[in-house]
Amino acid sequence: MNKKNLKVVRLYIISLICIVCYFLLENSTIISELVEKSNKLRYSGFVTFLLTGLLKFGLLVVGIGIIIILTFLLIKKRIKND
Repeated sequence: MNKKNLKVVRLYIISLICIVCYFLLENSTIISELVEKSNKLRYSGFVTFLLTGLLKFGLLVVGIGIIIILTFLLIKKRIKND
């Protein structure tokens, strides 16, 4: 396996890890516990809820984006070589 193929596989693995982390955050109770603990602060946990939501959906967008971009580039390269 040459370096270029190894980089592609590594990026696919990173994107899958991002998507798995999104689903773990979506199905766990960590976010609700954080919001409850920060409920005593000034904005009643809104900032915590906002930041965890941005993290969660950022992971999803990055994971799906890497997969789409890599797939597009690989298909484009395959068509160009043929």
